Amino acid sequence: MSLEGALHIGLRLHGGRIAGVHVRSTRPDVARALLAGRTRAELAATVPQLFAICTRSQAVACDLACAAAAGEALASERLQRCAAAVATEQVRECAWRTLLAWPQAIDEAATPDSVAAARLARHFGPDSNGGGDAIARAAFGCSAGDWLTMQTLPDLDRWIDAGATAAARFVREVRDEDAARECAEPIDATGWLAAADDTAALADLSTACDDDPTFARHPRWRGLPAETGALARQRDVPLVAALLARSHTRVPARFVARLRELALWLDGRGEAQLGAQALPAGGGIGWVENARGLLAHCVRMSGERASAYALITPTDWNFHPAGALDQALAGAAVADAQAARRLAARVADSLDPCVTYRVEVDGA
Repeated sequence: MSLEGALHIGLRLHGGRIAGVHVRSTRPDVARALLAGRTRAELAATVPQLFAICTRSQAVACDLACAAAAGEALASERLQRCAAAVATEQVRECAWRTLLAWPQAIDEAATPDSVAAARLARHFGPDSNGGGDAIARAAFGCSAGDWLTMQTLPDLDRWIDAGATAAARFVREVRDEDAARECAEPIDATGWLAAADDTAALADLSTACDDDPTFARHPRWRGLPAETGALARQRDVPLVAALLARSHTRVPARFVARLRELALWLDGRGEAQLGAQALPAGGGIGWVENARGLLAHCVRMSGERASAYALITPTDWNFHPAGALDQALAGAAVADAQAARRLAARVADSLDPCVTYRVEVDGA
């Protein structure tokens, strides 16, 4: 078993519907097993080695949490370096999904221009020269600024239906699948979690981790499961809000919200969201809004060593046993096991887990 683990999504069918959803993660508790007891220098060296995905945001969250626990003031230059690291990672993650994974999802091969643009995204950041326009044209078929001028659903639908890029054709397939679903099906009701909504309350996550060793694996926001990520951050933007209102599920809006964030970064309007808070008794929390959602590291220092360490990833939020995935799948109408697997995979991809996943259907 790898340190990052995997997600197992089990489905039970009955009467032409998904009657039960079981989500299980095999990710070990690396924070308690490998981070507690280490010095600050050891934490800084170890954390980036534990995560192949979102490595930079994991390192930044660790650094911020340790600084807060030590009572250090965060100078603007330090925060800028952290923000630049997160921004580069956000562009890379969003661009790679858009340019390489989405074509594959609709049985297309990525074009040479898309592959070249994805490579450029590896090093794109707030201070990089060039590359942004090539990434935008591969993703949108136009500049990022032009794409962002879309304000209404008819504007979005025209871009989708023109199908000038694989991203547009992918979103068209997702939109049409959603439109074909039964209108009577419940709309996802999971709450939202975006750090900007209530930064001060994030300290409650550290307290919850102290009180309950299992909290980080099955976190709750104000007592309930919550969805985090691009859609949680973009849900009040008029275009995204209109798409949410029109769709039967959140799936189309999740992908469009991700596209919009990519366009904002490429147009120079993206803004990294991160922060830290000192807590009583040598505690600190560092948080980052990364490509997949809210990442939080909670540490309590005793002298030079961490007496306790916990981290909560976006995947812990979105794949909570009663969270966004469960809400989207439970009760959904499906023709057969194959259709159930396809729907589950589409919803899982829209939530973009940071680990691999497998879908199994009982009796199939």
